[in-house]
Amino acid sequence: MIKKIISIAVACVLLLSGITMLTVSSAASGGDLPFDLVAPAYVTAVWLEENDSPTTTKLTYSLSNDMTTFFKNKENAHLNDTIEQFMQNIGCDDIWMTIQVDWAVDDVNDSVSGWHYTKYWDGDEYFGLGRDSEGNARWSEWDIIDGGFNNATETVQDIWVTRGLPNDDRWNGNPETHTPGVKDQLKPEQYTYNEELEELRIDYTKHTVYFRARFVVTVRIDGTPDKYYFSDWSNVTSVGKDSEKFEPLTKADIDAPVITSLHMTDKEFNDNPIVAFTLTVPDKLAENATKLEANGGGIVIEVWARVKGDTEFKELQGDWLIKAGEMESALFNLANEERPTVPKDSIIELRCRYRCSQSGQDDFYSDWSKTISFGTDDINYNPGTTTTDTPGNSGNSSSSSKKCPICHFCSQPLGLCIFIWLLIILVVIIIIVIIIAKARKKKKDK
Repeated sequence: MIKKIISIAVACVLLLSGITMLTVSSAASGGDLPFDLVAPAYVTAVWLEENDSPTTTKLTYSLSNDMTTFFKNKENAHLNDTIEQFMQNIGCDDIWMTIQVDWAVDDVNDSVSGWHYTKYWDGDEYFGLGRDSEGNARWSEWDIIDGGFNNATETVQDIWVTRGLPNDDRWNGNPETHTPGVKDQLKPEQYTYNEELEELRIDYTKHTVYFRARFVVTVRIDGTPDKYYFSDWSNVTSVGKDSEKFEPLTKADIDAPVITSLHMTDKEFNDNPIVAFTLTVPDKLAENATKLEANGGGIVIEVWARVKGDTEFKELQGDWLIKAGEMESALFNLANEERPTVPKDSIIELRCRYRCSQSGQDDFYSDWSKTISFGTDDINYNPGTTTTDTPGNSGNSSSSSKKCPICHFCSQPLGLCIFIWLLIILVVIIIIVIIIAKARKKKKDK
């Protein structure tokens, strides 16, 4: 009986060890990503009429908070020279994200001018995205297969698509390599093309061009082919006859910033310290910021602060583009004749507001955020009165949550993976069983 119990316990240990090893191996071979891969949000297309290319469209879209936070952490690891450990923790040598943009004219289901996605967009094991097993490019000049990012730590991104076309393979295609030209993806009645001027035009009073996009995450492990992960396709946006018209925003559309967790960093600018706080980016703000950016405007954040005891708030220099997670601001502007540098142990009080700019309209501001300080996320601030610290909610659960580097889902109780704890418990059980077995054997011998 004792031998049977020991055998079962050992089998359980081996089984759980195998699960743990499998989890690590899965991560190392590009298993679950360290963030949720969701489609580009609030995709918005605007025709750049004033541009030198008669067809150029700017496509604007948003990244999720989960994505921007991950790439901010990766950027910080580079800056702190800890990138090797960072990549080791997620089980690969490098990871990055790009975008693919599909397009269609008038009818997205048309066999010629409908969506142009093919299986080649998913990539060849050795030649990469958009290529076949012989290395031939299987996309046209207007198909965006591997579009870059301005900075994946920022919420709002944009990319220019449907650019001008030279009268070569990019327009005419190449049957020998099976590479389509843009001409292959349009119907004759949908465009005019001046071969001498190399100018392609679509009459947007008669036609509509539709766009959709998806993210591609590339995971690289040295010595093996890159592995690709694809988000769902985004919402469909358009330019032309049937496109949605943009309505200017008002102050009612922009809520006050949500800021928490103000703290002093170990960084300096011009001999003065830098503070950091956490900005929360709700869906409504991301949507409005994306639409404004697409239509030639934008939303930025203004950061104002003062040393506790001062009466006047002053605008700070630092991060001003909207991004979820930690924002940094230098205290240089709080220095004065009596205080040439801001002491590192100063208590800082900080608040923010959004500034909204849009074409043909006057700028407007959101309401002020709460005024926050160290150790509190809410100060009862009234101009001209003394501030009083009140307890507040500290931190941001979405940015502070960490995934276990082994199983990628447990909360690491007491700093160890749940599978490690199970192994420890089973080993203890085995030891106890062995001790009991020896004690019984000794008693029997006597």
